[in-house]
Amino acid sequence: MKTSSLTLRWVDLVRVIGAFLVVMAHISYKGGGSSLISSYYFVLSRVAVPLFFMASGYLLLRKEESYGDFFRKRALKVFVPFLIWSVIYLLWKGEGFNQPFSMKIVASYILKIVRGPRENHLWFFYALIGLYLFTPILRVFVARAALRDLYYFCGLWFLVVPVFSFLQEFTPIKIGFELYFIAGYSGYFMLGHLLGLFQYTRRQISGLVFLFLIFSIGTTALDYIVKSEYFVSYLSMNIVLITAFAFVLLREVQIGDTLNNFLAPLSRASFGIYLVHVIVLAELEKLPFISSWFSAGSSVYMIPLLGLLGFLISFVVVAVIQKIPVLRWIVP
Repeated sequence: MKTSSLTLRWVDLVRVIGAFLVVMAHISYKGGGSSLISSYYFVLSRVAVPLFFMASGYLLLRKEESYGDFFRKRALKVFVPFLIWSVIYLLWKGEGFNQPFSMKIVASYILKIVRGPRENHLWFFYALIGLYLFTPILRVFVARAALRDLYYFCGLWFLVVPVFSFLQEFTPIKIGFELYFIAGYSGYFMLGHLLGLFQYTRRQISGLVFLFLIFSIGTTALDYIVKSEYFVSYLSMNIVLITAFAFVLLREVQIGDTLNNFLAPLSRASFGIYLVHVIVLAELEKLPFISSWFSAGSSVYMIPLLGLLGFLISFVVVAVIQKIPVLRWIVP
């Protein structure tokens, strides 16, 4: 199923918004302002990675390509950057940096990378690679599935993951059934495909704007009052719903040529921005003049402004790397 480049402009918007929210989520702001404002910004940022999963599901599950083509493309775009950036973060944190090169160092790096992410935000690779391995099977399902089958898949995932997690977190109920086959982020993948099938009326869009505001504000209040990590988990009921609302709303944005020309280069750099921004923010906090900004003013405006600063500097770094033939493979 082919989709025109015009209709995919909203995907660029999703990528840019997602990358900015990821950067904003990692701002270590220590200044003034209400903690509720900081919490609200954090809640907004929780939709970023799920939006990436949903956009990937929308783009990939409707495609037809051979196993060889699919995995070759994913190896170049995901697996190679995953390995390289895992090593970069190992070196950045000084692990083995002063030791002479040897196969022992290589083996230790490989073992560390296999065990888990070398920096917190790199967990995304571990989930994404798992989804990619499962994608050819999901494509077969999607190609033959009726609408009710897609509803069943997404509904079952919502029950098994967000709802059951809620029950086990806040009630004495413990779920003993083995439901690993439907766990994880596969629901976001399928949800992106499902929600991308429909056209939405203005009345529905208005209702989704209202629901997005109500759920995001409500989640902030719950996070502030209950103090449970569940409500800001990527797989909580509320974050799943907020992300679904955001996905549809962003999909319905009409993007003209001028805005598209602005978004396109940012979108091409969005994956690289995700990869490099942690280093950029850490180094910004060390600069004599800029470091004071992380404790100045009010959270109302400083968190988004610092997020924008980190986002733009990360973009410049990525844009430069993408111009260097030997290095551009690490920020595809």
